[in-house]
Amino acid sequence: MLASGFSLVELMVASVLLVLSLTGTSVLFIESNRSSAAASLRYRQQALVDTDLARVRRLNDRYTCASGSCTSLGTAELGKNDFFPAPTSTAADGNSAAGDAFEALCNSTGLLTQLVADIGATPAALTTAGINYTIDPNNQGQQTISEFGTNVVRNLHRYTITYTNSTSGELLRRVTLVPTTVAWCP
Repeated sequence: MLASGFSLVELMVASVLLVLSLTGTSVLFIESNRSSAAASLRYRQQALVDTDLARVRRLNDRYTCASGSCTSLGTAELGKNDFFPAPTSTAADGNSAAGDAFEALCNSTGLLTQLVADIGATPAALTTAGINYTIDPNNQGQQTISEFGTNVVRNLHRYTITYTNSTSGELLRRVTLVPTTVAWCP
């Protein structure tokens, strides 16, 4: 008479195969969760960088030197004549004292000093999320242009903001900006 069922060897082989498939499935599941968590963290970091860049661009676009000294007006909407000092009819060159101060800033590397101060240090929300940023106002560069037959060197007044992951050092974003008020530099 034949006995039906599985032999001990068959049961052991089936058990080993079951353990191997469960181990493979659990490794795949763990890696999938790890990858999902990393993607989620990266997405949150990029969203925070987007939010901070919107703040920086608002300050950049509202940076004005209309009084002769420069400041970011935050939420104030500026018109096209609000970025530089108004000329006067009494000055020989049409410039007011504020206009002369603005022109001196345009011809120096000091135009960005107040803007960099207004942007400030890394916001707490970025620090909490493991993001550092640096502002490099030394990326200004220069351009030589010809004015009335004379070559004149002008500063480009640009600055670069770099966002990095503070844990891995990975570059998240690098943006170079120029304040709107620079368009009125002579």
